[in-house]
Amino acid sequence: MGIGDKSEGEHSFQKRSYAMHESHYAKFASDGQSRMNGESWMHADTVDAWRHRRMYDCLLPLIDGEGKSSWLTVGDGRFGSDAQYLMKHGCQALPTDISDIMLREAKERGLIADYRKENAESLSFPDEAFDYVLCKEAFHHFPRPMIAFYEMLRVVRKGIVLIEPDDHYINHGIGDFIFRKTKDLLRTLMGKQDQRHAFETVGNYVYCLSRREIEKTALGLNLKHLAFHGVNDHYVPGLEQVKAGENTPLEKRTRRIIQLQDLACRLKIKRPRLIVAVIFKKVPSQAILASLRKGGFCLITLPDNPYLG
Repeated sequence: MGIGDKSEGEHSFQKRSYAMHESHYAKFASDGQSRMNGESWMHADTVDAWRHRRMYDCLLPLIDGEGKSSWLTVGDGRFGSDAQYLMKHGCQALPTDISDIMLREAKERGLIADYRKENAESLSFPDEAFDYVLCKEAFHHFPRPMIAFYEMLRVVRKGIVLIEPDDHYINHGIGDFIFRKTKDLLRTLMGKQDQRHAFETVGNYVYCLSRREIEKTALGLNLKHLAFHGVNDHYVPGLEQVKAGENTPLEKRTRRIIQLQDLACRLKIKRPRLIVAVIFKKVPSQAILASLRKGGFCLITLPDNPYLG
Protein backbone atom coordinates (compact mmCIF):
# COMPACT_ATOMS: atom_id res chain seq x y z
CA MET A 1 0.00 0.00 0.00
CA GLY A 2 1.44 3.37 -1.02
CA ILE A 3 1.42 6.62 0.89
CA GLY A 4 -1.41 7.93 -1.25
CA ASP A 5 -3.54 4.88 -0.48
CA LYS A 6 -2.93 5.28 3.23
CA SER A 7 -3.93 8.94 3.15
CA GLU A 8 -7.07 8.07 1.25
CA GLY A 9 -7.88 5.42 3.86
CA GLU A 10 -7.36 7.85 6.71
CA HIS A 11 -9.56 10.42 4.99
CA SER A 12 -12.25 7.79 4.46
CA PHE A 13 -12.12 6.81 8.14
CA GLN A 14 -12.58 10.43 9.22
CA LYS A 15 -15.53 10.89 6.86
CA ARG A 16 -17.18 7.71 8.19
CA SER A 17 -16.63 8.86 11.77
CA TYR A 18 -18.09 12.30 11.07
CA ALA A 19 -21.09 10.76 9.29
CA MET A 20 -21.83 8.30 12.11
CA HIS A 21 -21.69 11.01 14.75
CA GLU A 22 -23.77 13.40 12.69
CA SER A 23 -26.50 10.78 12.28
CA HIS A 24 -26.37 9.69 15.93
CA TYR A 25 -29.00 12.15 17.15
CA ALA A 26 -31.47 11.28 14.39
CA LYS A 27 -32.90 8.44 16.48
CA PHE A 28 -33.69 10.88 19.28
CA ALA A 29 -35.86 12.91 16.90
CA SER A 30 -38.13 9.92 16.13
CA ASP A 31 -40.57 8.00 18.32
CA GLY A 32 -39.69 5.28 20.79
CA GLN A 33 -37.42 4.84 23.81
CA SER A 34 -34.63 6.96 22.33
CA ARG A 35 -37.03 9.86 21.89
CA MET A 36 -38.22 9.45 25.49
CA ASN A 37 -34.62 9.58 26.69
CA GLY A 38 -34.00 12.62 24.55
CA GLU A 39 -37.01 14.41 26.00
CA SER A 40 -35.73 13.64 29.50
CA TRP A 41 -32.56 15.66 28.82
CA MET A 42 -34.71 18.78 29.09
CA HIS A 43 -35.93 17.85 32.59
CA ALA A 44 -33.99 19.05 35.62
CA ASP A 45 -35.63 16.69 38.13
CA THR A 46 -34.20 13.32 37.04
CA VAL A 47 -31.28 11.36 38.49
CA ASP A 48 -29.58 11.67 35.11
CA ALA A 49 -29.86 15.47 35.32
CA TRP A 50 -28.41 15.31 38.84
CA ARG A 51 -25.42 13.38 37.46
CA HIS A 52 -24.70 16.04 34.89
CA ARG A 53 -25.16 18.91 37.37
CA ARG A 54 -22.40 17.38 39.48
CA MET A 55 -20.11 17.80 36.47
CA TYR A 56 -21.40 21.25 35.51
CA ASP A 57 -20.99 22.56 39.05
CA CYS A 58 -17.22 22.09 38.70
CA LEU A 59 -17.41 25.14 36.40
CA LEU A 60 -18.77 27.42 39.11
CA PRO A 61 -15.40 28.50 40.55
CA LEU A 62 -14.28 29.63 37.10
CA ILE A 63 -17.63 31.29 36.31
CA ASP A 64 -17.68 33.10 39.68
CA GLY A 65 -14.06 34.19 39.42
CA GLU A 66 -14.41 35.35 35.83
CA GLY A 67 -17.72 37.18 35.97
CA LYS A 68 -19.70 37.62 32.76
CA SER A 69 -17.89 35.88 29.91
CA SER A 70 -18.54 34.45 26.46
CA TRP A 71 -18.38 30.72 25.85
CA LEU A 72 -18.45 28.34 22.92
CA THR A 73 -19.65 24.82 23.73
CA VAL A 74 -18.32 22.05 21.48
CA GLY A 75 -20.06 18.70 21.07
CA ASP A 76 -23.17 20.15 22.69
CA GLY A 77 -25.78 18.35 20.59
CA ARG A 78 -28.08 17.33 23.45
CA PHE A 79 -30.35 20.38 23.12
CA GLY A 80 -27.36 22.62 23.91
CA SER A 81 -27.53 21.56 27.58
CA ASP A 82 -23.95 22.71 28.27
CA ALA A 83 -24.73 26.17 26.93
CA GLN A 84 -28.01 26.24 28.86
CA TYR A 85 -26.15 25.72 32.14
CA LEU A 86 -23.70 28.50 31.35
CA MET A 87 -26.48 30.90 30.37
CA LYS A 88 -28.34 30.20 33.61
CA HIS A 89 -25.22 31.38 35.43
CA GLY A 90 -24.93 34.68 33.58
CA CYS A 91 -22.63 33.73 30.71
CA GLN A 92 -23.10 34.18 27.00
CA ALA A 93 -22.91 30.77 25.32
CA LEU A 94 -23.17 29.49 21.76
CA PRO A 95 -23.74 25.71 21.47
CA THR A 96 -22.27 23.78 18.55
CA ASP A 97 -22.26 20.18 17.39
CA ILE A 98 -21.57 18.20 14.25
CA SER A 99 -25.32 17.44 14.25
CA ASP A 100 -27.87 20.25 14.47
CA ILE A 101 -30.97 18.05 14.80
CA MET A 102 -31.56 18.62 18.50
CA LEU A 103 -30.01 22.08 18.54
CA ARG A 104 -32.57 23.22 15.98
CA GLU A 105 -35.36 21.86 18.18
CA ALA A 106 -33.86 23.52 21.27
CA LYS A 107 -33.92 26.88 19.52
CA GLU A 108 -37.52 26.35 18.39
CA ARG A 109 -38.48 25.62 22.00
CA GLY A 110 -36.71 28.74 23.23
CA LEU A 111 -34.10 26.82 25.23
CA ILE A 112 -31.21 28.49 23.41
CA ALA A 113 -30.99 31.74 21.47
CA ASP A 114 -28.83 30.41 18.65
CA TYR A 115 -26.57 27.55 17.61
CA ARG A 116 -24.06 26.56 14.95
CA LYS A 117 -23.44 23.29 13.16
CA GLU A 118 -19.69 22.80 13.50
CA ASN A 119 -17.03 20.14 13.16
CA ALA A 120 -14.76 20.49 16.21
CA GLU A 121 -11.72 19.64 14.10
CA SER A 122 -12.39 22.54 11.71
CA LEU A 123 -14.18 25.37 13.50
CA SER A 124 -15.39 28.24 11.31
CA PHE A 125 -14.90 31.00 13.91
CA PRO A 126 -12.13 33.62 13.73
CA ASP A 127 -9.21 33.61 16.16
CA GLU A 128 -10.02 34.54 19.77
CA ALA A 129 -13.73 34.93 19.13
CA PHE A 130 -14.74 33.69 22.63
CA ASP A 131 -13.41 33.93 26.15
CA TYR A 132 -13.68 30.19 26.83
CA VAL A 133 -14.55 26.90 25.18
CA LEU A 134 -16.29 24.10 27.08
CA CYS A 135 -16.01 20.57 25.74
CA LYS A 136 -17.86 18.18 28.05
CA GLU A 137 -17.79 14.43 27.35
CA ALA A 138 -17.30 15.01 23.63
CA PHE A 139 -13.52 15.18 23.19
CA HIS A 140 -13.23 11.39 23.44
CA HIS A 141 -15.57 11.03 20.43
CA PHE A 142 -13.39 12.94 17.95
CA PRO A 143 -11.36 10.89 15.45
CA ARG A 144 -8.55 13.49 15.65
CA PRO A 145 -8.97 14.96 19.15
CA MET A 146 -5.69 16.87 19.28
CA ILE A 147 -6.60 18.76 16.10
CA ALA A 148 -9.85 19.70 17.82
CA PHE A 149 -7.84 20.81 20.85
CA TYR A 150 -5.73 23.18 18.74
CA GLU A 151 -8.86 24.50 17.02
CA MET A 152 -10.55 25.19 20.36
CA LEU A 153 -7.43 26.94 21.59
CA ARG A 154 -7.33 29.05 18.44
CA VAL A 155 -10.85 30.47 18.89
CA VAL A 156 -10.50 31.45 22.58
CA ARG A 157 -8.94 34.42 24.30
CA LYS A 158 -8.62 32.96 27.79
CA GLY A 159 -8.86 29.18 27.93
CA ILE A 160 -10.38 25.76 27.33
CA VAL A 161 -12.31 23.61 29.81
CA LEU A 162 -12.40 19.85 29.21
CA ILE A 163 -14.58 17.46 31.23
CA GLU A 164 -13.60 13.99 30.07
CA PRO A 165 -12.92 10.40 31.18
CA ASP A 166 -9.62 10.10 33.05
CA ASP A 167 -7.08 7.65 31.64
CA HIS A 168 -6.62 5.29 34.58
CA TYR A 169 -3.98 3.33 32.68
CA ILE A 170 -1.55 6.15 33.41
CA ASN A 171 -0.66 5.41 37.03
CA HIS A 172 -0.09 8.19 39.54
CA GLY A 173 0.64 5.96 42.53
CA ILE A 174 0.63 2.47 43.99
CA GLY A 175 -3.02 2.81 45.00
CA ASP A 176 -4.07 3.52 41.41
CA PHE A 177 -2.01 0.59 40.17
CA ILE A 178 -3.43 -1.93 42.64
CA PHE A 179 -7.01 -0.70 42.17
CA ARG A 180 -6.76 -0.91 38.36
CA LYS A 181 -5.10 -4.33 38.37
CA THR A 182 -7.75 -5.69 40.75
CA LYS A 183 -10.56 -4.23 38.66
CA ASP A 184 -9.07 -5.62 35.43
CA LEU A 185 -8.73 -9.08 37.00
CA LEU A 186 -12.35 -9.06 38.16
CA ARG A 187 -13.52 -7.99 34.70
CA THR A 188 -11.51 -10.79 33.12
CA LEU A 189 -12.97 -13.37 35.52
CA MET A 190 -16.46 -12.08 34.72
CA GLY A 191 -15.78 -12.31 30.97
CA LYS A 192 -16.13 -8.58 30.41
CA GLN A 193 -14.30 -6.47 27.83
CA ASP A 194 -10.81 -5.14 28.51
CA GLN A 195 -11.18 -1.41 29.18
CA ARG A 196 -7.68 -0.46 28.03
CA HIS A 197 -8.98 -0.06 24.49
CA ALA A 198 -12.66 0.86 24.57
CA PHE A 199 -14.97 1.73 21.69
CA GLU A 200 -18.52 3.10 21.67
CA THR A 201 -21.41 2.04 19.46
CA VAL A 202 -21.41 5.32 17.56
CA GLY A 203 -18.04 4.27 16.17
CA ASN A 204 -15.44 6.15 18.19
CA TYR A 205 -12.46 5.04 20.20
CA VAL A 206 -12.81 6.34 23.77
CA TYR A 207 -9.90 8.78 23.91
CA CYS A 208 -9.34 9.25 27.64
CA LEU A 209 -7.22 12.10 28.96
CA SER A 210 -4.66 12.45 31.75
CA ARG A 211 -3.05 15.32 33.59
CA ARG A 212 0.34 14.30 32.23
CA GLU A 213 -0.89 14.39 28.64
CA ILE A 214 -2.42 17.84 29.10
CA GLU A 215 0.72 19.13 30.76
CA LYS A 216 2.89 17.93 27.86
CA THR A 217 0.54 19.48 25.30
CA ALA A 218 0.57 22.81 27.15
CA LEU A 219 4.37 22.78 27.47
CA GLY A 220 4.73 22.17 23.74
CA LEU A 221 2.60 25.30 23.11
CA ASN A 222 4.44 27.39 25.73
CA LEU A 223 1.33 27.61 27.93
CA LYS A 224 2.05 27.88 31.64
CA HIS A 225 -1.16 27.82 33.66
CA LEU A 226 -3.43 24.81 34.23
CA ALA A 227 -6.08 23.86 36.77
CA PHE A 228 -7.33 20.35 37.51
CA HIS A 229 -10.26 18.93 39.40
CA GLY A 230 -11.96 15.55 39.42
CA VAL A 231 -15.51 14.26 39.67
CA ASN A 232 -16.91 10.78 40.01
CA ASP A 233 -19.85 9.47 38.06
CA HIS A 234 -21.81 6.30 37.42
CA TYR A 235 -24.39 5.70 34.73
CA VAL A 236 -27.08 3.04 34.84
CA PRO A 237 -29.41 2.65 31.84
CA GLY A 238 -32.83 4.03 32.67
CA LEU A 239 -31.71 6.92 34.89
CA GLU A 240 -33.18 9.31 32.34
CA GLN A 241 -36.66 8.31 33.45
CA VAL A 242 -36.03 8.18 37.23
CA LYS A 243 -37.16 11.16 39.29
CA ALA A 244 -34.52 12.39 41.73
CA GLY A 245 -35.42 12.31 45.41
CA GLU A 246 -37.88 9.41 45.21
CA ASN A 247 -35.28 7.00 46.63
CA THR A 248 -35.92 4.31 44.03
CA PRO A 249 -33.57 1.29 43.90
CA LEU A 250 -31.92 2.67 40.76
CA GLU A 251 -31.32 6.05 42.37
CA LYS A 252 -29.99 4.49 45.58
CA ARG A 253 -27.64 2.26 43.59
CA THR A 254 -26.29 5.20 41.56
CA ARG A 255 -25.73 7.43 44.57
CA ARG A 256 -24.16 4.59 46.57
CA ILE A 257 -21.63 3.76 43.85
CA ILE A 258 -20.64 7.42 43.45
CA GLN A 259 -20.26 7.74 47.23
CA LEU A 260 -17.98 4.68 47.26
CA GLN A 261 -15.93 6.19 44.45
CA ASP A 262 -15.63 9.46 46.38
CA LEU A 263 -14.48 7.54 49.45
CA ALA A 264 -11.86 5.62 47.47
CA CYS A 265 -10.54 8.93 46.11
CA ARG A 266 -10.29 10.45 49.59
CA LEU A 267 -8.35 7.37 50.72
CA LYS A 268 -6.00 7.78 47.72
CA ILE A 269 -6.97 4.34 46.41
CA LYS A 270 -8.09 5.64 43.03
CA ARG A 271 -8.52 8.80 41.00
CA PRO A 272 -11.88 10.31 40.00
CA ARG A 273 -13.63 8.88 36.95
CA LEU A 274 -13.64 12.22 35.13
CA ILE A 275 -10.95 14.84 34.83
CA VAL A 276 -11.87 18.53 34.75
CA ALA A 277 -9.04 20.46 33.10
CA VAL A 278 -8.72 24.20 32.54
CA ILE A 279 -6.00 25.14 30.07
CA PHE A 280 -5.37 28.86 30.22
CA LYS A 281 -4.21 30.67 27.11
CA LYS A 282 -3.33 33.81 29.05
CA VAL A 283 -2.23 34.38 32.63
CA PRO A 284 -5.37 34.11 34.80
CA SER A 285 -6.19 36.86 37.25
CA GLN A 286 -5.64 36.45 40.98
CA ALA A 287 -9.43 36.49 41.45
CA ILE A 288 -9.83 33.49 39.14
CA LEU A 289 -6.96 31.62 40.78
CA ALA A 290 -8.40 32.27 44.24
CA SER A 291 -11.85 31.13 43.16
CA LEU A 292 -10.48 27.94 41.60
CA ARG A 293 -8.36 27.19 44.65
CA LYS A 294 -11.37 27.68 46.93
CA GLY A 295 -13.37 25.37 44.67
CA GLY A 296 -10.90 22.52 45.17
CA PHE A 297 -8.91 22.84 41.96
CA CYS A 298 -5.23 21.94 41.86
CA LEU A 299 -3.40 24.86 40.24
CA ILE A 300 -0.33 24.13 38.12
CA THR A 301 2.30 26.59 36.90
CA LEU A 302 4.49 24.93 34.29
CA PRO A 303 8.19 25.81 33.85
CA ASP A 304 9.45 28.30 31.33
CA ASN A 305 11.13 27.11 28.16
CA PRO A 306 14.70 28.38 28.73
CA TYR A 307 15.46 28.52 25.00
CA LEU A 308 12.65 30.85 23.94
CA GLY A 309 13.91 33.88 25.82
